[in-house]
Amino acid sequence: MVNMSSSQDLARSIWRPHLLIIFFGILKLLIHLIALKGYGYHADEIYYVELGKEWQWGFPDISPFVTWIAHVSNLLFGSSLTGYRILPCLFSAATVVITGYMTYFLGGKRLAITIACSAIICSPAFLATSYLLQPAVFDEFFWALLSFALIAYHKSRKTSFLWLTAAALAFGILNKYSILLLAFSALIAWLICGQRTHVPHWKKLLPPALVFLLILAPHIAWQIEQGFPIFKFTAEVAKTNFDVDLSDYLLQLFFFHGASVAVWSAGLIFLITNPKSKEYLFLGIASLMVIAVLSVLKGKLYYGLGLFPLLFANGGYCWERMLNHFKTAYQVTFTGMLYVFALLSLPVVIPIFSVNGNQFYLSEMVRLTGFSRPLRYEDGSYGKMPQFFADMTDWEHLTTRVAAVSRQPGTFGKASVILTNDYAIAGALKHYGNAALPLVISARNSFLNQSPKNLDQHTIIYLTKSTGLDILLIADQVTLMDTIYSKNSHINGIRIYRLSFPSKAFKQQYARDRLMFVKS
Repeated sequence: MVNMSSSQDLARSIWRPHLLIIFFGILKLLIHLIALKGYGYHADEIYYVELGKEWQWGFPDISPFVTWIAHVSNLLFGSSLTGYRILPCLFSAATVVITGYMTYFLGGKRLAITIACSAIICSPAFLATSYLLQPAVFDEFFWALLSFALIAYHKSRKTSFLWLTAAALAFGILNKYSILLLAFSALIAWLICGQRTHVPHWKKLLPPALVFLLILAPHIAWQIEQGFPIFKFTAEVAKTNFDVDLSDYLLQLFFFHGASVAVWSAGLIFLITNPKSKEYLFLGIASLMVIAVLSVLKGKLYYGLGLFPLLFANGGYCWERMLNHFKTAYQVTFTGMLYVFALLSLPVVIPIFSVNGNQFYLSEMVRLTGFSRPLRYEDGSYGKMPQFFADMTDWEHLTTRVAAVSRQPGTFGKASVILTNDYAIAGALKHYGNAALPLVISARNSFLNQSPKNLDQHTIIYLTKSTGLDILLIADQVTLMDTIYSKNSHINGIRIYRLSFPSKAFKQQYARDRLMFVKS
């Protein structure tokens, strides 16, 4: 009986951390299922959904993985907003699970796993990016998976984790090239730390390396065929991207994680200073390098969000070692504060209220706290709701207004195409428009593949926010047909023009815009 009881206790102790980790993964999933539809499609989501209708190995302005997810989601769940968001939610839940297992591999017990998983669940930055069909949620997953694979290999020396490293890095690149920042930072930090004695034999490295190249081969071939548009796009973004000053980046770094900042900052310090974990020091240095590079390059917080599961895992382990010296009440209070702050910030990052309810909540938040940064838009202006909420509104309304204009005959007949340089507007018109809507074309994004090489039509509908004399020079006859006014929306201020016989300069500009990303 004693032996049987001991065996049962041993079995429970083995399975307990795994069940705890799975519990937090399910909790993360349930949080996002409560408001999956939100206010509608986000601007980026419509773009990826439309691009995902055809399986492609690459695009001029994005990596293809997110469009593959859109394609698979459509096959599995149908063409609905809820269907397109299920897989992102599952990936975000998997990221929580990976965070838990990183903590476990570091030596963390129940409290460490609880703190680490709670920190990533309760971080407003992760709450905001965990349910949308965007590269960010998959970026977080692959960064976390790569970090876990490196930790697991250093701990076990099992070749299987080298395979996992190769797969995580390859698919991470297919999602966003930014994962290379983590990979190169980790490699440089590893060399700095002088851990070359732990290099696997080349025979162990060769098969995972071949798998890595095999996964990337079709995409690399596409880039070569197209003349490496990724470099052209990156150069263009560098010219036009809104500046993010260092102080604002640091503000996002320390405040957009809410109370979870206490966990990730402890994890970073612990990684660098803990003498008992010298084998992971290179990950601490790599983390500092990633943060420093993003600061210098004026990056945005979500560019490096995938770094934080690693820091949360180490932070959970660090806090466990400190809180074990205190009573259980202190441990519960510490963890509880993470959830209290998350509840207060929930309406700011997940659309659980109506649009009016959300605006009221945020106005009261600003009035009581004076903290208005969540309402700041990329162009420096301030709205009544966060920009990523505003980018979910009025797409069907826009399509209705454009369709009405397209039905109106002009002096030289109806327009045969609709032109816009805005990827989100083009995506919305393609998504919500019916067969009667003229062909939607765009030259400064991946829709250029579905657009004619030259602008030969004599009558077109043109959507832009441009006004003044310049707009009058782009065609022989320029008629303002409608203007969209929609407060706190992506489409506010959009003007719908009908152009009759576009000018030679306008046609040449269209052709140059196409050649900006592709060879022909």
